[in-house]
Amino acid sequence: MIPHEGMQGLNGMAAAMTNSLPVSGGLLSVVMEDISDGGPISRIICDHPDAETPLFGLRVLAGVKLLVLTGQAPELAAHLEDFMSGQTSVDYVERVRRTFRETITEHPDEIWESLHRPVQQHLPSRAGFLLRGLGMLGAKKVRLLELGACAGLTLVPDRYRWFGNDWQWGDENSSVRMPTDGPCPGDINIVERAGCDLSPRDPANELDRMILRSFIPPEREVEQIDLDEALILASKSRVRVDEGDAAEWLGKELLSETESGTTTVVWHTFFWGYLNSEKRSEISEILSAAAKHMKLARISYEPEDWGAVPHLEVTVHP
Repeated sequence: MIPHEGMQGLNGMAAAMTNSLPVSGGLLSVVMEDISDGGPISRIICDHPDAETPLFGLRVLAGVKLLVLTGQAPELAAHLEDFMSGQTSVDYVERVRRTFRETITEHPDEIWESLHRPVQQHLPSRAGFLLRGLGMLGAKKVRLLELGACAGLTLVPDRYRWFGNDWQWGDENSSVRMPTDGPCPGDINIVERAGCDLSPRDPANELDRMILRSFIPPEREVEQIDLDEALILASKSRVRVDEGDAAEWLGKELLSETESGTTTVVWHTFFWGYLNSEKRSEISEILSAAAKHMKLARISYEPEDWGAVPHLEVTVHP
């Protein structure tokens, strides 16, 4: 059984989804009800070591969606499509809930495997916050290093086309075209870029693409389209994303020299919350040491806590 605090967190997440993500919130509530009743879903998932963590519920939902995407849950796929089209009668909603429950209990091994995957809601739109930070920084030549880079989609803001209030920026021929806020970022040349992740995803690999799609709620159709277009672009761009520990990787990358006049920018989004205090301190110490021999800045777009509104922070290391 999940401890009381873990249950509170999961119930709170389901409640928070009710207005903005009603389908996902409703399906997560099915999981929570089953856990409270000690039902068959609880017997599949509650022994997982991460069961009381804040984002565990999203892993369950992503595991079910992956079954839909891979064609292993055709009945649920059909029900969800009708449900998203506005079929909301009491009988129909109960049918969706029942089919969702059955999908989990009929695929215990696949669901268990999904619980080991980190939550990777890897959206190219988040590169817009990096772009705003780069504009605030004012550096003309940038070496970009991303922690928690996943498939590298937020390492390539210059390969997307951005539309501000009265400006446009980026590759005018890009298939990824997104609105953003703030002033025009100006003249920025990203001369080098790389990232790391404990579980990097290859945008050219079909299963990895479906895993990333599985974390996008069915209500977020526009984000799904942006993700698909960005994955196609990334599969052609082949940005380097290494598998490894963020602190160890960053320490090695910061040992290499850069072109004259280049500012090294360390960037991360929805990453910091996964680290314990020791790892956070280690990364901060690495940055402070590296700043003694290079122009270095850090741009982050992170919430202070899970469920909080993220905020942009730009730090120039002296």
